[in-house]
Amino acid sequence: MGTQQSLLTILAMMLLTMLAVRMNSNILRTQDITQNSKFGLTAISLATSRIELATRLAFDENTYNNPLTSTALLTFPASFGVDSGEVSAAQFDDIDDYHNFTETDSSLPSAVYTITSKTEYLEPVNLTGSTTPTWHKQFTVYVSSSSMQDTVVMSTVLSYWYFR
Repeated sequence: MGTQQSLLTILAMMLLTMLAVRMNSNILRTQDITQNSKFGLTAISLATSRIELATRLAFDENTYNNPLTSTALLTFPASFGVDSGEVSAAQFDDIDDYHNFTETDSSLPSAVYTITSKTEYLEPVNLTGSTTPTWHKQFTVYVSSSSMQDTVVMSTVLSYWYFR
């Protein structure tokens, strides 16, 4: 085997090595993207579940049994959060009980997720946060995990309606 053939063989081996390294890099990147997608889908599912749990509850503590005709009778934002006697989310009776409520979900084998909720009144004209009671509340859920790159944020607007 001559020098020329040896150089061609070395060059071919270098090209093959570069191709193998490039393929491995692409495979690892694809696996990372797939894993992040799985975590993201699970986080979206957890956020949707939290929103569905909250929307089945009463709009406000004061609307649980009686219809209201004035926003002055609604709970003030400073009083949002878990009411006395409510130890777990299963005992919540209105949407604002979920305000600043955080729980950790470690039941899934893939990752541990932290789920936090926030409730706030909205101004009906421009849909910005309000410090006084209105007939509209925004319910926002944040799902994060150390296994995810980003936090999933989902929200919904709920309004109080009473039909006679």
